[in-house]
Amino acid sequence: MAFHLALTLLKIAAVKRTKLLIARLIFSILCLSALSISTTLGDDTRAGAAAPKPVNDATEPKKEAPEPKKESAEPAKEDAEAKLLKLFQEEKPITNSLGTVMVWLPAGYRVAQYEVTQAQYEQIMKDNPSKFPGPQYPVDSVTLSEASQFCKKLTDGEIEDHKLPKGYSYSLPSEQQWEYYVDEADLKQAVTSYYGDRKNPESVGLFPPNQFELYDTRGNVWDLCNDNVARGGSWRSYDDYVFIPFRYVAEPDKRYDDVGFRVVLQGEGGVVQPSAQSPGK
Repeated sequence: MAFHLALTLLKIAAVKRTKLLIARLIFSILCLSALSISTTLGDDTRAGAAAPKPVNDATEPKKEAPEPKKESAEPAKEDAEAKLLKLFQEEKPITNSLGTVMVWLPAGYRVAQYEVTQAQYEQIMKDNPSKFPGPQYPVDSVTLSEASQFCKKLTDGEIEDHKLPKGYSYSLPSEQQWEYYVDEADLKQAVTSYYGDRKNPESVGLFPPNQFELYDTRGNVWDLCNDNVARGGSWRSYDDYVFIPFRYVAEPDKRYDDVGFRVVLQGEGGVVQPSAQSPGK
């Protein structure tokens, strides 16, 4: 009897322990299941949530700050060109880059106050063909082609340096222009051999100017004109050679030791008026 009671108690205890173990096992399984569900839900939530936008996303184009607007140089350039043009349109003398006064004439153009000196010619052409050297002597032994090239280089250089408006240019005078500004001055006041036997030219401006304030319009060196003639006589001239009507036809590429030139300056279409005559003629 006691044995059966003890066995029964043992069975009951075993059953209780088994139930306890089963209960613990079930509890553990439930805990693990809950943890797994929680983890899955957490992962799903994170996967479904929008990812925070990176601050510096390399794939997104950066918006650059607009550059400050630069002041255009064109208005200032146009203003300077307009002022230069206005200056040249005024009826008054202008001193050019060689230091030559370009005298305004009523005929509507400007002419150099002096014949081109050797110093000025050398400054532009980097050469001096003259037989009679002297920086203030008029250049001599220059051909028509060289004189024309001098005018072009002087024009191009001053336009490039913004000292001459576009449309203006230096050139040799036409015969008509030369006849306009020359005068009937007393030949005693000219570098010629009319009243003596000269052996060479003299520095420009040795004698007084004419009524237009131009020097050496007669004598010193013959002045080349753009139509391949020379006018005005030279230091060697006498008798008929120094009178205004005389024309000396020069060979274009031949050098003469008593031939030089002076330049005129005019704008586009600037020509002597057909009816224009210099005072006193």
